[in-house]
Amino acid sequence: MISQMIGVGTSHAKVILIGEHAVVYGQPAIAMPLPNLTVTATLRPAFRGQVLDGNHFHGELNEIGANIEGLRQLILRLLDKFGVPDMTFTLSIETNIPQERGLGASAALATAVTKAFFNYFNTGLSETERTYFTDIEETITHGSPSGLDAATVHATNPVWFVKNKIMQSFDMHLSGTLVIADTGIHGQTIRAISVIKEQLKINFDETYAQIEHLGSLSDEVRLALVNNQPAYLGELFSEAHRTLRSLGVSHPRLDKLVTAAINAGALGAKLTGAGVGGAMFALAKNNNDAITIANALNAAGAQNTWIQPLS
Repeated sequence: MISQMIGVGTSHAKVILIGEHAVVYGQPAIAMPLPNLTVTATLRPAFRGQVLDGNHFHGELNEIGANIEGLRQLILRLLDKFGVPDMTFTLSIETNIPQERGLGASAALATAVTKAFFNYFNTGLSETERTYFTDIEETITHGSPSGLDAATVHATNPVWFVKNKIMQSFDMHLSGTLVIADTGIHGQTIRAISVIKEQLKINFDETYAQIEHLGSLSDEVRLALVNNQPAYLGELFSEAHRTLRSLGVSHPRLDKLVTAAINAGALGAKLTGAGVGGAMFALAKNNNDAITIANALNAAGAQNTWIQPLS
């Protein structure tokens, strides 16, 4: 008779509020959890096979595509961890986090799957173990993960990050609502990074000054988050978008959505993540304004929008 035991794990998305690209050059960045964008992994025993069932994939573990090789390797390591490499199961994945939009989809998936396995085997999961297993998937998917995604998809507060130096959460006291919008275009991390590298070769002083400016904006954003200054925070976000656009990592569709959000009453708006596609967000005074802004973004061509209250 098959066991009735199941294991469930959940996680959520993240958004980079400020500091994308500048963080590569030692400047601070701030990421924030998005608990309204979630992924749930459910592990159930099965009579036969090792089956994955998700939004974008379905099939046997040893037959799934190379695009989710990171997930496959993670599952193999988890099976090995619990000494059951031949265990038969079905792993179901439900998520509303868009892929390749800079919202931490792969880290959230890895975290949820790890939690599901530990829950299934009724075993406590330490932060060290959670990070270790999440990084297995992230390393294959992204090459050299900073750990920021893995930390933020498990966090309840914003995370302050300086590459190879600091990663710590801090309390936020902010009234307002975020509206996140998907351009429908995959973010292009490698291309965006190469654009800035090329800019540094052509005009180092001006380009590096812009990178340092983004770092100073991160400092100001942190203060605004802590001191409940939504209007000032919106101005900082818009200034960051102008700087990122000047660096060449925006996209006409991102610029169109940012403009639409501002015209609809947003306090500020900017791209988030790699840019050259991907996602953007706008800061609204309240939920009612957020609905108005989301409608304007949809009308301007957003593929999807999500609303995340901040208080």
